[in-house]
Amino acid sequence: MTRKAKISFLILVWSIVAIQIFINYQQSSKNEEKAVTAFSVVENNVIEEMIAGYGYFGKMELSDETKKQMLRNLADKLGIEHSYEIQSSAGKDYAKQELAYRKGTTDIVLQIVSMEGTSEKKDVEEASRKEAEQYILMNIHTKDSVEQGKAYYDMVKRIYEEIGVRGTVNLEIMMEEKGNLLTASEKETDAILEVLQADKVDEIHENGIYAVYAYRKEEDSYLMHEGEKTNVQLVMSYDEGHDKTYVKVGIPMVNSSY
Repeated sequence: MTRKAKISFLILVWSIVAIQIFINYQQSSKNEEKAVTAFSVVENNVIEEMIAGYGYFGKMELSDETKKQMLRNLADKLGIEHSYEIQSSAGKDYAKQELAYRKGTTDIVLQIVSMEGTSEKKDVEEASRKEAEQYILMNIHTKDSVEQGKAYYDMVKRIYEEIGVRGTVNLEIMMEEKGNLLTASEKETDAILEVLQADKVDEIHENGIYAVYAYRKEEDSYLMHEGEKTNVQLVMSYDEGHDKTYVKVGIPMVNSSY
């Protein structure tokens, strides 16, 4: 197959995948509707939501136009309107095509990053040739509802799965609630874990912070905590000065300070 044919085939595959993602998402949305509604344990007082996806697409040559088309397809599947910008940038040993979109409290950045590496072949002509490794990155920041953050997380995971990329996706949600929820910490956290279909592994009360480690069977990745698999972390802390409880939920863990 010629290089031109390979690129045409790649674009065709992405178009087919895009249709399939939409069909699968519509079907799964119906099944998840009940769980998504129940996820509003702390009344959707969301301060910030962060969804970060990272996946290795493969070692191949892609033209700038092909990368832009891939970004447009990703944008379509995330429900992004056409009011976005695509920019190119490059540095030492890398090139990047980036799609940036902003609407209201939501910022979405999609990237196709090409990392260059020198071939290991001994032939002088072959050694001078650069081989590019392609990576797909998706980052979403929003202050929307918990439901929307969870929907973005599921969507990003689904996109990586549909295109055959083993992607790493992280979700972090920060919420606040008036009053001291630490007095009913187990009840509050158990409700969230029930919706996430996660089993509690461990809990820690220390210095005014309540932390829970749990495990979701639906997640492929996990970390080890005290010899047990975990991929959900929930942290609750109370600010007496403002009389507010802050809750952070992370899959597989909370990355920001608390």
